[in-house]
Amino acid sequence: MKHLVVTGATSGLGLGAVEKIARRDPDCRILVGARTPDKAQALRQAVPETQLWISPLDTASLSSVAQFAEAVKTQLNGQPIDGLALNAGVQFVGEIAYSVDGYELTFATNVLGHIALFNALQTHISPQGVVVSTASGTHDPNKKLARSGGFRGGFFPSIEAVASGQVSDAETEAQAGNDRYATSKLCNILFTYGMARKLGASGPRFIAFDPGMMPGTGLARDRPAFMQLAWKVVLPKLVRFMDGASTPQKSADVLAGLLCQDIFATGTGLHIEYTQKPIPSSELSYDESAQEALLAFVSAEINK
Repeated sequence: MKHLVVTGATSGLGLGAVEKIARRDPDCRILVGARTPDKAQALRQAVPETQLWISPLDTASLSSVAQFAEAVKTQLNGQPIDGLALNAGVQFVGEIAYSVDGYELTFATNVLGHIALFNALQTHISPQGVVVSTASGTHDPNKKLARSGGFRGGFFPSIEAVASGQVSDAETEAQAGNDRYATSKLCNILFTYGMARKLGASGPRFIAFDPGMMPGTGLARDRPAFMQLAWKVVLPKLVRFMDGASTPQKSADVLAGLLCQDIFATGTGLHIEYTQKPIPSSELSYDESAQEALLAFVSAEINK
């Protein structure tokens, strides 16, 4: 029996991916971390009970991550993890907020908690397994669609600045929120490349997956009402005309294929988009000093 561990599987991209995986492989067991398991009804309806295990997980809390990791190990009962999807994500466009551990909340949720989860489960991941981190074209300042949505690419002045949310000189809260989100997605790619370099062929494979802009998901829930309306109703009808946009269903199918290793079954340190094609990431994402700084910072923080 295969075992996959997935975050962010109660809605959107993650929900679609685990539903496809469950249908594709009835022998696959999916271990899901959910902030509020009691509200994961859509997930329970999508995946047979025999294939699903859900436990509380708030990736913004290091103690929650540690508790979830221990619960996963118990559930595995010595069996390896075949795939780990670091998919949960948030985007805050209002006043800067901090996690219970004192880190900027976007970084804590999208980056720190996920790397901490990987670190806690690393020895339980099969050397033939795969670790997929959800990235985004917003990290790249050269992406036209992202720029049209107010994203200027990811910043990395220092890891300490990123962790505290002081990533840019944005003049508005909304722009600062965009910059922090794009930076968190840059960090997901830095993690992918850094771990691929560190472990090489001796460890699991590392992939950063860009699902494209997916109108209709819950990512815009903190935006003004008119923007939520456009995101939920208008833009989904225009996806076919927008370069860099996808549907949750299409991107979920690719994520499922990456986790099951039905596509891109070889290679590590890959950046794959929703078209199933490997694509270049931003120039900054290849900065090895930034990759090492991120990994060293997380290791130091979780071992305090």
